[in-house]
Amino acid sequence: MPQLSIVAVGDSAALLLPAEILESLKLQVGDKLDATLGEQQLILRPVEDAARRQLMQTIVQEVFERRRDAYQRLA
Repeated sequence: MPQLSIVAVGDSAALLLPAEILESLKLQVGDKLDATLGEQQLILRPVEDAARRQLMQTIVQEVFERRRDAYQRLA
């Protein structure tokens, strides 16, 4: 994986992504990303993936709540 550079853009900063990374992730200039901070990590996901992940978490939680008694009996 290539090293990336952070460059100044006015009063902000930008992370430069090489064309091969954009192509492999199927991203284009102007696409929106969801940023998550971890321990010494920056995780970027396309907004569609972030929305899909949030929807999946909501569905799993709802199913778990509806079937809580059955899961407790199985445990």
